[in-house]
Amino acid sequence: MKSETMMKEAPVWMFILTMGLPVVVVMIVNVLYNMADVFFMGQTGETLQVAAISLSGPAFNIFTGMGTLFGSGACTAIAIALGKGGRESVKYYSSFCVWGSAGVGVILAAAMLVFMKPLLGVMGANSETIGYASIYLTIVALGSPFLMFSGALGNAVRADGSSGKIMVISLLGTFTNILLDPLFILVFRWGIAGAAAATVLGNVVSSMLVFLHIRKSDCFSISPKYFTLRKEVSLRTLSLGLPMAAGTVLMCFSSMFSNQLLVKYGNIALAANGVAAKAGMLTAMIVMGVCMGIQPAISYAFGAKDQKRLRSILVGTGAAATLLSTALGAGFLLGREVFVTAFLDDPRILEYGKLMVLGSMVASPLYGIYQLCSVYLQGTGKVTFATLTALLQKGIFYLPVLYLLEASFGLVGLVFAGTVTDVLSTAAGVALCLLWAKQQNGKNAEREEEPRLASQA
Repeated sequence: MKSETMMKEAPVWMFILTMGLPVVVVMIVNVLYNMADVFFMGQTGETLQVAAISLSGPAFNIFTGMGTLFGSGACTAIAIALGKGGRESVKYYSSFCVWGSAGVGVILAAAMLVFMKPLLGVMGANSETIGYASIYLTIVALGSPFLMFSGALGNAVRADGSSGKIMVISLLGTFTNILLDPLFILVFRWGIAGAAAATVLGNVVSSMLVFLHIRKSDCFSISPKYFTLRKEVSLRTLSLGLPMAAGTVLMCFSSMFSNQLLVKYGNIALAANGVAAKAGMLTAMIVMGVCMGIQPAISYAFGAKDQKRLRSILVGTGAAATLLSTALGAGFLLGREVFVTAFLDDPRILEYGKLMVLGSMVASPLYGIYQLCSVYLQGTGKVTFATLTALLQKGIFYLPVLYLLEASFGLVGLVFAGTVTDVLSTAAGVALCLLWAKQQNGKNAEREEEPRLASQA
């Protein structure tokens, strides 16, 4: 396979261009889904509906996070398997990813519909925003199987280096969303319901296209005959996907707690945060895309026990990710006024928004280092360290810092809680990576053989 040859021999810069860059585009696309909703709703001047979309963001990301649980885990398992020459296992991992994510998506949607109002209350919705947020989240929940499919399958098929195809598919889905948003919101005047419908339909397009891609592949499989709950496949996939999924889901809950505190400062502050957060999210997603794009190569080199190759990939990717995150942070800081007013041209929102962009960008040089630490630990199968890294940033550090700084400094403390957390979690991530590397070098870290499942088909 051409992609396998590239993972064995290609220089790091080629990885970044051919595998990292497409994933960067995909990550930007994921941000644009929600950003497009906020932008076009902002053109209506309906501040409450913009705030409602921001409130619904954490619940929306829960679906994405659960899709990542299956997709990221399958991607890592498949790449390590290919590095070890275990091609017979790939069909089992991919089939479990497809059907497992579909089943969980249905269950999660049903639970969210049943517990809609209590959930929105936890997320910080008040009497003014809960009606709009309920409409948005109900439509998103009904379309959740497609959200899960898009996230899970898009991540899984990166394992063989086919990031370019996934990029094209994601672009088509995003184009659908961006095309339908102004039609539904501004022309048909469906308001927040139109925004949600456009998002779901965009994911329908991308999920169906990636489904067709897998169907035609000679490496992956969507056949139910390869679906198995045997721990060699199911537990391995879920455990490898746990770090990234845990980070995504915990970030959702952290956002809920942050929104609860933010509501005290009014719906204007909430709307401003929804806009400003897009800058931080976009920067983090771009850097994450570079690192995630390289993950199959990291897993492949680890599976092949090629330590020299692994080190060169890590050094090159770390330098590129750090330079990129620093440049993006500087750009958003310099242009924060233009960025905020592009969404909501309101003087009250602008003042809040500029402060919040500053809070989300000041630690941007650390984003690249943190993301590489996370991807390295996950890609080499050190699930406990990878999960701990995610938990530290998204909860263990963040929540105490959030409440302490907000209680001490009010809104300013709330805004800069993420900055303090980024510093602490990056330091912890580097320490855990060094410890894991020492264990590998000194104790010949265990590398389990790929499960031989082909005979059980």
